[in-house]
Amino acid sequence: KLSFASSQVAVMKKELEELQPKLKIAQEENLVLAKRIATESKEAAEIEAVVAADEAVANAKAAAARKDKEECEAMLAEALPALEAAMEALNTLKKSDIDVVKSMKSPPAGVKLVMEAVCILKGEKPDRIPDPSGTGKKVEDYWGPSKRLLGDMKFLQVLKEYDKDNIPVAYMKIIREKYTNNPEFDPDKVKNASSAAEGLCKWVCAMEAYDRVAKVVAPKKIKLKEAETELA
Repeated sequence: KLSFASSQVAVMKKELEELQPKLKIAQEENLVLAKRIATESKEAAEIEAVVAADEAVANAKAAAARKDKEECEAMLAEALPALEAAMEALNTLKKSDIDVVKSMKSPPAGVKLVMEAVCILKGEKPDRIPDPSGTGKKVEDYWGPSKRLLGDMKFLQVLKEYDKDNIPVAYMKIIREKYTNNPEFDPDKVKNASSAAEGLCKWVCAMEAYDRVAKVVAPKKIKLKEAETELA
């Protein structure tokens, strides 16, 4: 029995010795596999982090785009009622209303003030006339150009189709400095002199309000379009 046991031990010992190289190979393979899994896990974590960062950036851009869109809509909502009111005011005017203003020999100050503003927005240059106060100097006067504008059969239609999105900066600078900031430049004040002047005053005020908003909204619209294209 002892000799059988000894022989069995010897067999087992030999088998273990033969198995050692295989075990070593298996260990090495397991080590390589573990390293590969670790590398792939690290790469997966890095990819996940990049994806999460990209998603965060996209979400931030989407939120900014929504904010820009809301701001644009809010600003336009502020300007559009004035614009609509001005168009309605122009629609109520008749040729006879315009003719009354055109025929004025000595127009009230409010009427002249409104027509000056209309001339500026239309790019009309003032006439140079002798100073009525008798200084002997020449002064700028818009009543001549005003009457020429009022004499145009399509005058009201031209105002309705005015390119409000591309008003020259120089024109609007004068309008803001000299007219819309003037307490006398008020539809309620000039209407006593002329219903046409009231409507034209509303139109000038609406152009100023729309331009003020458009100058802010335009770049936001471009930015919004770029963001929507990028997020699409």
